[in-house]
Amino acid sequence: MNHAFKATYFRTALLLGLIRGDIVHEWAEQVIAGEEKPPAPFIDLIAVSVDDLSGMRHALWPLVVDPPPLDVLHAVLRLLHADLAEDRRSLEDTLTVVRQLRSMVKLPPPLYAELNDALVNHSAGTAALTEWLTRFAGASTL
Repeated sequence: MNHAFKATYFRTALLLGLIRGDIVHEWAEQVIAGEEKPPAPFIDLIAVSVDDLSGMRHALWPLVVDPPPLDVLHAVLRLLHADLAEDRRSLEDTLTVVRQLRSMVKLPPPLYAELNDALVNHSAGTAALTEWLTRFAGASTL
């Protein structure tokens, strides 16, 4: 089984502070338990403390697709939208995460342009960012 998209999703979500390390550990443990010969990076990942997010991202690196595929980015944006819609993250915090996404993750040019437009319109006092994130509500969760 190819775990690249899921690893890329987790690495991106960890980078942006959207998930906890224990969620990634749980996934790695499931992979190890379910495969006769799990890839070595999963063993390395389990050896990292759930609180060492940088170490976890480093351990995930051999598994990821770079740059992140559009499906992975949509799944990350789905998670961000859900956090905002369910009041687990404020609009201000969401804005910070979106800006970090734009500056720290290589986005495809069309997605980058859409995100920039949403941020510009948001700064003009509209609900553009919230509306833009809503389009990812139905994206795959990987």
